[in-house]
Order: sequence, then structure tokens, then C-alpha cells
Amino acid sequence: MIKYILGLILVLAIVLVAITIGANNDQIISFNYMVAQSEFRLSTLVAILFGLGLILGWLISALFYIKLKLKNISLARQIKRQTLQINELTARDKVIK
Repeated sequence: MIKYILGLILVLAIVLVAITIGANNDQIISFNYMVAQSEFRLSTLVAILFGLGLILGWLISALFYIKLKLKNISLARQIKRQTLQINELTARDKVIK
């Protein structure tokens, strides 16, 4: 439940920042990128770059999260195998004695 509340607060904060940035910056600026040049309002450009940065950050975090999940699954299998081996060896040891 706390996760959802924190997520909602984060989304509201992002929306509040976007509205604040958009309301105060009406200047037209020239934006040069590799291929061409365009003119944007400053608020639009900031919102686009902020959104791209947010999406890129989420993608990178998701990649690390998936990598850790796969490693966790692998380690859980290894623990299960080793536990079975230990149980088998202790059972053999009891039979020998």
C-alpha cells in the first residue's frame, strides 16, 4: 500500500514540476541538433528533455532490475540443488554409520 502512495506522490510531483515549468517559460529558442535546427518554446523543450530523461532512467533501471531478478532466480536454484546434495550426503552418512 505504501508503494502505491509513494508512486502517486511521485507522479503528482512530476506533474506539478511540469506545470510550473510550462507556465513560466514562453520564450522561443532555437534548438540545434545533429541533423537540423528547430524553434521551440522553452517550456516545451524542457518538458520533452525531462520526459526523455525520465524514460531513459526507467529503462536503465528496468535493465538492472531484470538482471538482478535473473541472478536471484539462478542463485535460488543453486541453493535448492546444494540443499538437496547436503541432504543426500547426510542421509548416506547416516546409513554408513
